Amino acid sequence: MTGRRMAREGEPAANDKGKIDVKKKSAKSAMTCGTKTKLVALATAVAYATAGRMDAMAQQTIAEVAKDPAPAQLPVRRFHVVEGALAAALEAYQEQSGVTVKLEIPAAQLAGFKTSGVSGLYANDSALRQLLAGSGLSFKFEGSDTVSIGLRHSDSVDVTAGISDSVSMSKFTESLLDTPQSVSIVPQFVLKDEQNRTLMDAVRNVPGISLAAGESGAQGDSFTIRGFTARNDIFLDGIRDFGSYYRDSFNFDQIEVLEGPAGVQFGRGSTGGVVNEESKVPAADEFVNVQAQVGTDLTRRVTADINEPLPDLAEGAAFRLNAMANEGGVAGRPYAENRRFGLAPSISFGLNSPTRLTISYFHFTESDTPDYGLPWFFNRLAPGVNRHSYFGFPDENFLRTSDDILTLKANHAFSEKVDVHTIARWANYPRDVQITEPQICSNATVSVPVGGYVASLPTSAVNTGVTCPYTFATPPAQMTVNRNQIQVKSVEGDLWDQTEVTAHFKVAHVRNDFAGGVEGGQEISNPIKTSYTENKINSVTPTNLVTPNPHDVFSGTGYISSITHVKSMSAGLYFVDTMKLGRFIELSGGVRWDYFDTLFNLYAPATGVAGAALTAAIAPISQTVHQPSYRAAAVFKPNSHGSVYFDWGTSFDPSAETLSLSVATSVLPPEENESYEVGAKYSFLNERLRVEGAWFRTEQDNARETDPNNSNNIVLAGNQRVKGVQASAVGQLGGGLNLVLGYAYLDSAVLASKEFPSSIGYQLANVPRQTFNFFLTHNLPFKLSAGFGGNYVASRTASSTTPYVPTSFGPAQTYALGSAPCATSETPAVTTCYQVLSTAMKQVPGYWVFNAMVKRPITDRLELQANVYNLLNRFYIDQPHPSHLIPGAGLSALIGANFRF
Repeated sequence: MTGRRMAREGEPAANDKGKIDVKKKSAKSAMTCGTKTKLVALATAVAYATAGRMDAMAQQTIAEVAKDPAPAQLPVRRFHVVEGALAAALEAYQEQSGVTVKLEIPAAQLAGFKTSGVSGLYANDSALRQLLAGSGLSFKFEGSDTVSIGLRHSDSVDVTAGISDSVSMSKFTESLLDTPQSVSIVPQFVLKDEQNRTLMDAVRNVPGISLAAGESGAQGDSFTIRGFTARNDIFLDGIRDFGSYYRDSFNFDQIEVLEGPAGVQFGRGSTGGVVNEESKVPAADEFVNVQAQVGTDLTRRVTADINEPLPDLAEGAAFRLNAMANEGGVAGRPYAENRRFGLAPSISFGLNSPTRLTISYFHFTESDTPDYGLPWFFNRLAPGVNRHSYFGFPDENFLRTSDDILTLKANHAFSEKVDVHTIARWANYPRDVQITEPQICSNATVSVPVGGYVASLPTSAVNTGVTCPYTFATPPAQMTVNRNQIQVKSVEGDLWDQTEVTAHFKVAHVRNDFAGGVEGGQEISNPIKTSYTENKINSVTPTNLVTPNPHDVFSGTGYISSITHVKSMSAGLYFVDTMKLGRFIELSGGVRWDYFDTLFNLYAPATGVAGAALTAAIAPISQTVHQPSYRAAAVFKPNSHGSVYFDWGTSFDPSAETLSLSVATSVLPPEENESYEVGAKYSFLNERLRVEGAWFRTEQDNARETDPNNSNNIVLAGNQRVKGVQASAVGQLGGGLNLVLGYAYLDSAVLASKEFPSSIGYQLANVPRQTFNFFLTHNLPFKLSAGFGGNYVASRTASSTTPYVPTSFGPAQTYALGSAPCATSETPAVTTCYQVLSTAMKQVPGYWVFNAMVKRPITDRLELQANVYNLLNRFYIDQPHPSHLIPGAGLSALIGANFRF
C-alpha cells in the first residue's frame, strides 16, 4: 500500500525511505553533490538574500514559467503545517499528504530556509506551492506520489504534476490507475501543443470516437463513442451540458472521456460513454497568460487566462477570468466562417477553510456562417464536386447562439474522511439557425438486395413528387442540387442541482471509499421550425452541381411549420462503493435509480401559403420512466504501478432522451444497454507514462425502429452490438518528450431487426472499424520544441438501418392486386414494382491526416508557436450524415505568441 493511501487513514508512511532526514546524508549523495555544492550554495545564498524580491516573484517562477500548471482538480486534503524551518515543514507535509519528497539540493543547505506554513484544505500541489513561496525553490511532481524539490534556473522550471492521476468529478473516488474503466484524459499540455480550439478537435486524441455532422433539428458537437451516439452525453463539470452549440476550448482545464458503462454515475444515455469538460477554476497562484494567434483563412484569435489570489478575503479567496475572441474561415471551404466570443469569470472563497465556495459564470456567443458541405449521390459523394464547392447562401445562412451558464459549487469537509459537494446550475441556450443542406435525390428507405423489388423509385430532392431523373451515366454538369433550408429558432434551458457525499471508512477492517448522491432538475426545449416546401416543391432557388452560385438571390417562401414545447423533470439517486480487500483486491459496485418525466406539445399555426407542409399537431402527451442502473467491478493490483480489472454495467435510453417525443414513442419503454469490459493499466517511469488496454462488448436491446412504410409505426425490435479492443498511452517523459496515442478496433453489427432485416450483420452508422491517433513532441537544438502527429479513421457507413442502397433499377412491372412482390402489410394495394439491378454500400472512405508543431521560448515570459494542420492537404469527409457530407479542413496554419506575466 502506498504512502498516499496510508496517509489517508492517518497511518505512517509505508517505509522510512519517504522521510526527509536533515541530519544524515549518505556518502553517495555527498559524492554526487560534491562538485556542485558551492554553486548550489551560492545560488541558495543569492535566493535567500533576495527573499523580498523572490517573495513577489516566486509564485510566478513556479507557476507562470511552468510548461504545464498542475491540474486544479487534484483531490484536496486538510493541511496544518506551522511556520518555521522549511525542513520540518516538508516532513510534516509529507506525512499529511502521503507524497514522497525528494531533495535535489544538499540537505544541509535546506536548514537556511524558512516557511510561513500552510493551513486549510488544499490540493497537494497547492499546499507545497504555499510552503515554498518566497524561497526561490521550485518543485516537480514525478507522478502523483513523488515530488522533487530543487533550485533551478528560471528557463528550466517545470512544476507539472505529470500526467493527470484522477478524474475531476468527486463521484470517482479512485485514481485513474484504480478506476475499472477506460478513461482517456486530454490534458492541458496536449490542448496547448496541438492548439485545439474546440471540443471536436480535442476528442480526436481519444481512441474509439468518431465525429458526425449536426442533425437537422440540433446543431453543435456530435460524435459517437464506441459505436453509439453521444450527442446528449456531453457534461460540463459533471452536469449535462444540453445546449446545441460548438464548444470552444478556452475555458477547458482538461477533457475527460469515460468509455463504457456510465449509467450509474450519469443517468440516462451514456451507452458508449460520456465526455466531461472540466472548467478552469481559481488557483492559489498569481498569473496572467495571454495567447495571440493569426493564421490562414483570415484567422485571428486571442485568449487570456488571469488569476488573482485574494488571501485576506473570506479565509482565502481567488478570482480567475478566462476570455476568448476568435474569427476566421475554414481552409478549403469558401464562405464558411466562425465568429466566437467567450467570457468565463469565477471566484472561490474559503480556500483555507473547511468550506469552499466557487461561483462561476460562462458566456459564449457565436455568429457563424455555417456549412453543411456536399451532397450525396446514391451511395457516394456526388460527382463533379471538390472541397471548394459551396451550395449555400452566405448572406442568408447563419448560426447564432448566446449561451449563459451560472454555476455554484460548494464543498464542506466534515473531517479528513467525509466531504459533501454541491453543484447547482442555471443554463440558458438560445439558438437561431438557418443552414443550407445540399441534396440531389431522396434517401433510400430500405436496403434491398439485387433481384429484390421496390414499390417506388428515388425522388427528386427539389420536387419529391417526381422521380429522380439522374443515374451514374448522367453528366454532373446536368444535375440540379436542391438547397434544403434547415431553419430553427429555439431556446433550451437547464436548472439542475447535484449533491454528493464522499466518505472513507472501515467496516470489519475493510476499507471503503464511498460516493453517493442525489441530483435532479428541469430541462426545457422550445424549437420553432420554418419550412420552404409548397406542394412537395422547395421554393428556394436550386443550383447546378458543378457550378453552384452562392450569389443567387434567396427567394424562398418560408412559414412556421411547427412549434414545440417540451419540459422534462428528472431525479436520480445513486451510490458507488469501493472495498479494499487487502493490498491486491478491490471490489466496487453501484446502483442508481432514475425518474424521468417529460411533457411534450406540438402544433403548427395557420398560414396563408398554399400547399404548406405543416407538421401534424400533437396534443399534450407525456412519458414517465422509472429505471434502475447497475454496475459491478473488480480490480487486481499486482503492485502499486499496475492494475487488471473487470467491469460490468447497464444504462438506458428513454424515448424522450433528447427532449423529443411522439404519440408512437411515448408508450415505448427505454432502450436497454449492457456492457462488459476487461482491461489493464500500468504506469512507468515514475508515473510519467501511463498505458492501458481493454477488451469490451456493449449490446443494445429494444432498439427503436421506424416502419419505412409508416412513420407513425415505431417499435422496439432491434438489437445492436459493438465489441472490440482499444489501447492508449499518455506521457510526459522529460526533456520535452511528450506523447499521446491511441488505437481502437470496433466490430459493430446489427444483430436483429424487425423493420430492416437486410441490415443484419452490417456495421452501425458512423462506426469506423479502426481509429488511430498520435502526437509526439520533443526538444530540438536552439531551444526549439517540435511536435508531429496524425489521425486515421477507417471507412464509415451512413446509416445503421440502410447500410447499402439500390443504385439502378429495372423498368416498371405491373402485377395483379395482392400478388406484387413489393407489397407490404402497410401497402397491400401496390401493383407496380421495380426490380433492383445493382446495390452499393453507402459509406465514406477512410483517411489519414497529419499535423505538426514547432515552438521556441524567446524569454522566460514569451514563447512563439506555429501549428500546421493537414500537412498533405488531404481531401476527406470528416463528418458524415445520411443527408449531407462535411469535408475536413484543408492545409492551414496558426502562428502565435504565448505571453506569461
